[in-house]
Amino acid sequence: MARQVLARIAPAAVAVALATTAFAQVSQQTLDAISTPDKVETPVGTFGFFDGVPTDASVAALYDNLDRMRAVEVFLNNQGAASLAFMRSGNAEIGANRSNKITISENLLDSTSLYLTGNTSTLYALGYLDLKADGPLVVELPPGMLGFFDDAWFRYVEDLGLVGPDKGKGGKYLLLPPGHDGTIPDGYFVVHTPTYNNLLFLRGSIADGLASAVENIKTKLKVYPLSKMDDPDETEFINFSGMSYNTVAPSDLSFFEGLNTVVQEEPIDAIGAETRGLLASIGIVKGKPFQPNDRMKKLLSEAAAIGDATARAITYNPRMKGAFIYPDSDSSWVMGYANKDVFLTSTAPAISTRERCFISIILA
Repeated sequence: MARQVLARIAPAAVAVALATTAFAQVSQQTLDAISTPDKVETPVGTFGFFDGVPTDASVAALYDNLDRMRAVEVFLNNQGAASLAFMRSGNAEIGANRSNKITISENLLDSTSLYLTGNTSTLYALGYLDLKADGPLVVELPPGMLGFFDDAWFRYVEDLGLVGPDKGKGGKYLLLPPGHDGTIPDGYFVVHTPTYNNLLFLRGSIADGLASAVENIKTKLKVYPLSKMDDPDETEFINFSGMSYNTVAPSDLSFFEGLNTVVQEEPIDAIGAETRGLLASIGIVKGKPFQPNDRMKKLLSEAAAIGDATARAITYNPRMKGAFIYPDSDSSWVMGYANKDVFLTSTAPAISTRERCFISIILA
């Protein structure tokens, strides 16, 4: 009996539902919101449509805009990788082309060298470490240093010296390449890095005089492969004080060419799938040649110019209140890390903060 009642009720319910649907009304406002007119005016051009399908001319213009927008995002979100790539290539031109060749500002810096964030009152020592060529790498750190290791995307890996595990006393660090599964010997501060190329960045205190600070670095800083620990090559030092050369990333097509070099050299999982997808959308794919045609070269050049201009707007006129040291005043003093964080909010990465920090380093 119950089954017969249900059998009679079900068709009736369907009929009611169909009747309700048939009499439902879609407002003109809704129709306007979901339809596409024959002509659409936008800040990037006027687009034509026929029954919602874009014309051939509009398709071409829209793809140009899409590729340009994605290239701007690549430019802004990969400042770190490009900056470090051009630092590395610039220093290779003056001889720092191996892990054990360290650049040092023995006579401090002046405006002759085009250098990221360099100032004239600090003793610098920098190494560009290649774990693909050398395998696990030992860095014997002198006492009294202040510095860090960064990976190929300019991401933090480890502190060194006063704020590092050696606490300013110096010691032996062992830098391990991606995927290393060999035996790890005792007696080292062990550092795992997600990329093959890494930056060794050191500052030396000159409170007791520049000459003694230089001597401390040149006699005690040693870089060599773990495989040669019993008979390491001598660490070489290149004085770049007064040298005229460039380490600053460009704002043209060559920016993307340098970024492609990083992608080809590093493990595919050094960056996330979303970042790899964005890079692929403009032709940068690991294992494939980067060969933009004339159209893409034009769009990439335009994107670099727009990206550079946008980065400068973010830097010189930030709209995040946390960038200002005195936010409730007319002061223009700003800080590199907005809200005193490291590119994070409570729920998500602070994208503009990250972009602003990297471009500030370049423009400083």
